[in-house]
Amino acid sequence: MSRTVSIVTFFVLAAALASAQQPGAGGPPPGGPSGQQPGFAGAGMQAQQQGQAGTRPGGQGSALLSVAKPETRTTSIHVAGRLEPARRISHTVGIAGFVETVHVHVGDRVAEGQALVTVSRDAPGESYRPLVVVSRIAGRVSEIQLMGGAEVKSGAAAVTVIDDSEFRLVAALSDKDAFRVAGMGKSTVTARSADGIKLEGSLLSVSAEPDYATGLFGATLRFSAQTGARIGMVLFMDLPVEKVSGQFVLQTLLARRFGRSVMWVVGPDDKLKQVPVTPGKPYGNDILITAGLEPGTRYPAMLTGFEKEGLTLQEYREAQKKGS
Repeated sequence: MSRTVSIVTFFVLAAALASAQQPGAGGPPPGGPSGQQPGFAGAGMQAQQQGQAGTRPGGQGSALLSVAKPETRTTSIHVAGRLEPARRISHTVGIAGFVETVHVHVGDRVAEGQALVTVSRDAPGESYRPLVVVSRIAGRVSEIQLMGGAEVKSGAAAVTVIDDSEFRLVAALSDKDAFRVAGMGKSTVTARSADGIKLEGSLLSVSAEPDYATGLFGATLRFSAQTGARIGMVLFMDLPVEKVSGQFVLQTLLARRFGRSVMWVVGPDDKLKQVPVTPGKPYGNDILITAGLEPGTRYPAMLTGFEKEGLTLQEYREAQKKGS
């Protein structure tokens, strides 16, 4: 009998032990009391909380006030032009005769004083030394206007050499823009080509009179030899025509009150108030304030609807926090 009881007791204990080892059969499940598996739902909740921690404009995470300070803004006009060599010399033959030798080819690079063409002259009973036409500048041969053995006259075009150590560009300007560009002096400009090449140049001069055929003035710009620069490429650039210094604020900060422009500022007593200002010319999203806003004046960086006359800066901050 005792042996039977022992056997039954053994099977009961074994069944209880197996049941305790099965998942979900009592005790907390893996991953914590909520049943979440590590690295899945827990990570998703953390990401959601981080997303909710961000701040909206006007909240604690953004600048509440700006300070008025003198700035300079430049107004420009958009112009375009084509790069040309700095100099182009067309060499001519000084005597009549026959082309004995052409010493260069189109595209050759030549030094100043290098021989370009030799011309001989034969006359009955007379002897002449050959004439050698030499390059007056260092550069590259762009055109050859004669052939070996050909008869030439005095003054005939021989070889054209271009100086590509630097470039120039002439942009067309209206009469109004020409005088404004000239008044800005020799400014530095950044030009870009249609394929994205960027070149640095400078304004040299503006023509004193227009091209009477077109009525347009010419602005001459200089570009040094630099990576990407090539003769004939079209460049686009902005030429400054006006510089203005003063206080600039966002146009959205201005309001109309009793027929005048006003804006919110923070006074020396740290309280909000509206003051009349005189707006000038707009510059993009900003506008020039010509009167009413002194340097160092604090003002809201953006209007959120919590502005109120006589509100202290601390109360304004608290209102921003509650509203955000």
